[in-house]
Amino acid sequence: MTPRIWVAVVLGVLIGLISEAAAEDQEKPYTWHPSMQITLVGDDQPYLDEKNDGAVGAWFSPQIDLGLRGDFYELSAELGGDIRRYVDEKSLSEEFFRIRANGEIGILPGLSVVVSEAFVPLPEWIAAPGDATRNLNQTNQLDVEIRYWREHPSHRELSMTFRGTHFTGERFNTFLLTDGGGVVSQTDFEPDHWEGAADIELQTPFGERTSLYLRSDLRYRTFSESAVADHGEVTVLAGMRTRRFRNIEIDVAAGWGLISFESRDDVQRFVGEGSLRYRLPNGWTWRLSAANRFVSDYSGNNFVETTGRMGIEKYFGELISVSLAGFASGLENDAWDTDDNFFAGAEFRLRGRIAPHTDLALTYRYWRNAGDLSFDDFEQNRVAIELFYRR
Repeated sequence: MTPRIWVAVVLGVLIGLISEAAAEDQEKPYTWHPSMQITLVGDDQPYLDEKNDGAVGAWFSPQIDLGLRGDFYELSAELGGDIRRYVDEKSLSEEFFRIRANGEIGILPGLSVVVSEAFVPLPEWIAAPGDATRNLNQTNQLDVEIRYWREHPSHRELSMTFRGTHFTGERFNTFLLTDGGGVVSQTDFEPDHWEGAADIELQTPFGERTSLYLRSDLRYRTFSESAVADHGEVTVLAGMRTRRFRNIEIDVAAGWGLISFESRDDVQRFVGEGSLRYRLPNGWTWRLSAANRFVSDYSGNNFVETTGRMGIEKYFGELISVSLAGFASGLENDAWDTDDNFFAGAEFRLRGRIAPHTDLALTYRYWRNAGDLSFDDFEQNRVAIELFYRR
């Protein structure tokens, strides 16, 4: 059964259950929320290269969210699309499905099984904007998870997730990392990989509104068209979360990580992450974060990413907000001895409520891709007017 048919069956069953629940009026355990987003966009580098070919376009994204909750189960689905049209640039015009279905069943207290399917567009390349039309490819991901959570009498919390994943996508042209510090063009590449993962975290109280935690993430990926990229990954982090100080949230962790390739040298690295959120009484919110972590794309390329982000947001009452955010990231891969990559960007956004359930936003974004890996270098300026509606 194809992913589209599978999702359609799930949605049909869910709609039927919601309709039945509505007819019986069982304290309204069902929910449904229609939404819509219209975006007018002007972009001076829509092809993510250095050709300086600007384009103006419009994106239309309707969606309906469905939900049904019972005593021991929860079902949800998102049914939507993403239609993109550009003036005088027909090669950029695309249509994507945005369909998600999720079902969770409680087996025992603290133990549940989750099955989810996502038929959505995802970015092909990490160092390019994740919402750029040229960087999106229709993908399908099936996840089966077993989740366990338990709180001990001492208020210690143990959570474990065991997950199996099958990921596929439409064929596209990409670049794969090679030995000797280079890349090779791969035409008609079909993303297809299997993944097994286990995430375990133990959290214990440590003073007022503070907790310490130890987290371990293990995963193994195998690729059908890029066997050289098959690898196992282990990350162990020890950290602290605290809200002890007024209006301040802190989360900081550090540890060790390993990527073990089937046919390449292992990569061992210090890994860490930290975030700070500070909310002021006058409506200002400050955010800072940094991380050194393993990342990968669905072509099979793996990197160590060092990244830093900051953001400032100001609310004027409950209807208007202004935000400014920026980031800088570096990608490197010791196993393939490739050149380093670097990308950075900044975004300004003004958003306001113009009617019940309706928001309007004006956004400007700057993105720069540079570094020694020069084949994907570009500089982009984008302005967008966005209309959001959610019932």
